Amino acid sequence: MNTKPNFDERMMAAVAHGSIVVNGLGVLVGLVVWLTQREKSAYAARQGLQAAVYQLLGMIVIVALWVVWGIFYAITFIPIVQNAEQYNDAPPPLFWIGLGSMLIPFAVMIVWGLYGLWGALAAWRGKDFRYAIIGQYLLTK
Repeated sequence: MNTKPNFDERMMAAVAHGSIVVNGLGVLVGLVVWLTQREKSAYAARQGLQAAVYQLLGMIVIVALWVVWGIFYAITFIPIVQNAEQYNDAPPPLFWIGLGSMLIPFAVMIVWGLYGLWGALAAWRGKDFRYAIIGQYLLTK
C-alpha cells in the first residue's frame, strides 16, 4: 500500500478490530465496516473483514473450549455422586483439577481479546495489520 490511510479509514479499521470487546456484536461491526467500505477504502474494508473473521473464529473456539470444560467439570462430579459419604469433608482432587481447568478457556478469552485490541491499535496507527494465520489466507491482495 503506497498511501497512508486517512483519519476516517483508520477510525473505521480501529473500530472494527476494537469491537472485540463487545463479544458477538463485534462480528457484526466488522461486517458492517467491510460492507460499507468495500467501494470507498480498501484499507478499512480489509481490516473490517479480517476483524469479523477473527472475532467469529474466536467465538467458535471459546464456546468450544467452554463446552469441553463443562463436560470435563461435570465428569469430576461422578465420584461424588457415586460415593457421597466418602466426600462429606472435602471433594476429591479431580474436582479441584476440573475447577482449576476453568482457567484455560478464560485465559484464551483474555489473550484473544488482547490480540484484537492490538489489531485496533495497529490499525489506528495506519499499519496494514494482519492477524497471524488468518491474515495470510484471508487477504490475497
